[in-house]
Amino acid sequence: MTIWIIALILLACTGIVGYYQGGLRAAFSFVGLLVASLFATPLGSILKSMLPIFGLKNPFYIAFLGPIVGFLIILIIFKVAALAVHKKVEGWYKYKANDTQRMLFERMNTRVGAPMGLANGLVYLLAIGTLIYSLGYLTVQVGTSDQDSWAIRLVNHLAEDAESTGLNKAVAPFVTKSTFYYDAADVVADIFQTPLLQNRLANYPALLLLSEKEEYKPLSVASFQSEWIKGMTFGSFVNHESVKPLIENHDAYTNLLGLLGGEVSDLKSYLETGKSPRFDDERILGRWAFDFKASMNLARRRKPNMGSAEITQLRKYMATSFKDAMLIATVDHKTILKIPAAGKDKALRGTWKNSGSNYVLISNEGDKKVEVDANVEGRNIIFTKGGLVLVFENTRV
Repeated sequence: MTIWIIALILLACTGIVGYYQGGLRAAFSFVGLLVASLFATPLGSILKSMLPIFGLKNPFYIAFLGPIVGFLIILIIFKVAALAVHKKVEGWYKYKANDTQRMLFERMNTRVGAPMGLANGLVYLLAIGTLIYSLGYLTVQVGTSDQDSWAIRLVNHLAEDAESTGLNKAVAPFVTKSTFYYDAADVVADIFQTPLLQNRLANYPALLLLSEKEEYKPLSVASFQSEWIKGMTFGSFVNHESVKPLIENHDAYTNLLGLLGGEVSDLKSYLETGKSPRFDDERILGRWAFDFKASMNLARRRKPNMGSAEITQLRKYMATSFKDAMLIATVDHKTILKIPAAGKDKALRGTWKNSGSNYVLISNEGDKKVEVDANVEGRNIIFTKGGLVLVFENTRV
């Protein structure tokens, strides 16, 4: 119902404005609206990089304001041109044409102005409908309750009206064909509505080291995690002291896009299914937690005649030296072996390379280069060094 009221008021206002402005100016505005609709998105892409200069930091606002500002700039140019041309034509009829010609022009101009104003109103309605559809795609997914902000509730109400009245079908041909925003909206909604997806997100190959960066550490604060799991509105979530500085950090947003390769479709698929079409072929990628039980079982299978004393010694060594050890293999062919027992900040860094069906882990011990063959079997990665068998299990969920 709200959409119909907006449509009627919009058409009535633009029709009246068109009548008083005249057909010439209304026609210029109509052409300007069409041109602005075509070029708002390309121009908005250019303006997105300029908006942070004016203090705008939130990438969500930048994504929407860029095309809107581009639309307004083009429309204003045409309206200014329309006024200039109208004055020229009006001056000619006023000073050079006879009274009959002037009166005929004025009558024609006002009568044509009304329908041209209605045409402008239709374009405005389609533009508003496109904006409602785009905004509503995210807000409907993140809306949680009546406690949401008035802005989210308003957009959701308008989005529901647009769906029920069929306005969405009318604006469908004009909605941007770029899937980036819609995939990103799905990712944001999935993570916000399902906090437990953080565990899966932390294991996405392109983002393995993200949680170790200083700007992301506030997200792991226990009090924030507790609030999030209990339930928050989207407004309180994005304005939380643990989240807001990160959202407003334009460099962090740019770096994140760089890690994702400029697209989020693969991340969306990974969050929804646990599988990554982009990275799953490289089986070594991910976080691997030391599996004490599997390591002991494999060691005993490989050496069935192992004595009890040797078993006790091996058990003690593995349980203490590799307790909570974590191996991380990243997309840039880097490896990090974290061994808490060796010290809080102790990590053995190296690289990995593919050797057919297996992998080779390369690191430096002093001045010596060490290469260890590693084999990935299902959820486990197994490698042997100096007779010691170590099994690490993939932490992906």
